[in-house]
Amino acid sequence: MLPLILLQAGATRLGTVDLAIVALYFVAVFAIGFYFIRRGRSTADYFLASRDATWWAIGASLFSANIGSEHFIGLAGSGAASGLAVGHFEWLAAL
Repeated sequence: MLPLILLQAGATRLGTVDLAIVALYFVAVFAIGFYFIRRGRSTADYFLASRDATWWAIGASLFSANIGSEHFIGLAGSGAASGLAVGHFEWLAAL
C-alpha cells in the first residue's frame, strides 16, 4: 500500500520538514569544512595530510580511487576471456 501512496500526484513535492533537513545538512557540511580550513596551515599540509596519515589510510585511499564499475564488469569479463594476465595490471599498481 505504501508504494501507491508515493505514486500520488502530490507525493513528489518536498515539504517544509524535508527542506529544513536538507538545509541543516548543508549548514553542517559547511561548518565542518570551515572548521577544518582553519586548522590547515598550508596547502602542503592539506595535500600531505600534515605527514600524519597511516599506511592503511593511504592504501585505502589509493584502492578506492582506483575502483570503478570496470573492475566489477569489464575486468571480470576480460579475465574470463584472456586469463589471469589481466589481473597483473592491477597487481602492478600496488608497486
